[in-house]
This record gives sequence, structure tokens and C-alpha cells, in this order.
Amino acid sequence: MSFSKRLVEDPRVQAYYEAYMKHPFIRGLSDGSLSEDRFRKYLIQDTHYLKDYSKAYAYAYLLGDGVRELQFLHTCIGVVMAEETNMHIQYLKDFGLDVFGIERMPVERANREYLDYMLSFAPDQDMKTIFTAAFPCTLTYGYIGKELMKERVNAAKRHYYDPWIETYAGSGFEKFSVDSCWLIDRYCEGISKEEEESLVQIFLKACEYEMKFWDMSYSLIPDEI
Repeated sequence: MSFSKRLVEDPRVQAYYEAYMKHPFIRGLSDGSLSEDRFRKYLIQDTHYLKDYSKAYAYAYLLGDGVRELQFLHTCIGVVMAEETNMHIQYLKDFGLDVFGIERMPVERANREYLDYMLSFAPDQDMKTIFTAAFPCTLTYGYIGKELMKERVNAAKRHYYDPWIETYAGSGFEKFSVDSCWLIDRYCEGISKEEEESLVQIFLKACEYEMKFWDMSYSLIPDEI
């Protein structure tokens, strides 16, 4: 069994997956009841997040080896800064916002702490730790998107958050996730049980930050730095 499969099937990781699906923000995405002010806050903070998230892949790119690997890591940056951001751009327009204006807006504490944690592994110059810290965002968004798509499959009519769901449940993001698993499995093949557990702990901590991000997005009380 590959490292990525063992990781996803770990009961500690599955507990986070289940908790995400029960979160009120995710439930609001599913049935369309999420308030616009909460979604606006999410969009602003996620735009901040994506900018630094792409840096994690930039650090990984510098450590990449071989044409296929470098092509994929280049694509990773493209997925974050193009496809994902394009979907955000359409939503941001609804609120009279754009990605350039958001750069001048405050980053909330939970977001900054998550990003600082993710980027803290860059000085290690270790592909495994850098990629593992960014990995939960990729896997959990794909999981949430697919699960929400299942819930929406028999919906009588579309709602405002369907494009968000379709983006993360779509084939493009699925390929991104599959290729991400390929890369991490490539680097983690044959690692010791001790090193694997260390990587699992990095992943779990990032999952915790993911949950705090959803909490932050749902809260209407600002906690700006």
C-alpha cells in the first residue's frame, strides 16, 4: 500500500474528514444556506491563502528532479494561481472585490498561523515535509467537493455555491490530487516507520489548521493580525 493511501486511511485522518463534512460552513455550502457575509470572508481569506500556498509548491519545485516531476510542480502552481483563482474571481466580482484589492486587506490570525506553519518547512529543503504540509488542503478539498457533489446529484435546482462544489469535485482537481499522491509516494517509498509517523503528524497538524480555517470562515467576529 502506498504512503498516500495509508495516510488517507489512517483513522486519525478519517476523523478530520468526517468532522469537516459536519462543519456548519460545509453544510451551508451543501444546501446553499451559507450566508453571503460568511462566504465573502472565506473568499477574502482563501485568496490570501492561495498566494502563499503557491509558494509551498515553488519551494518544492526547486527541489524537484526530472522532467515529469518539474512539469507537475509547475502545474501545481498553475492550478493554484489559475484554475482555483479564476473560480474565486467570478465570486469576488459578486462582492465588488478582486485579487489585487484583497492583497491590501488584513489576513486573519488563523489563516496566517496556518500559512506560517506550512511555509516553516521550506528551510528544511526536504520535499517530503514541504509537500506533506501542503497536502491536506489538496486532499481535503477534493474529498469535500466529491462528497458535496454526491449530496447535490439529485437536487431539484442549482444554487449559488454549485460552481465551488463543481470545481473541487471536477476532473481537473481530481488529476491534481492523483498527481500529488504520485509525487509524495515517489519520495516516501521505503521510508522508515519513524519517518512516516513524523510525516503523518505534520499532515495531522495541517488538518487541524484546516479545521481552524473553516471555523474562522464561519465566525463573523474578525480576528485580524
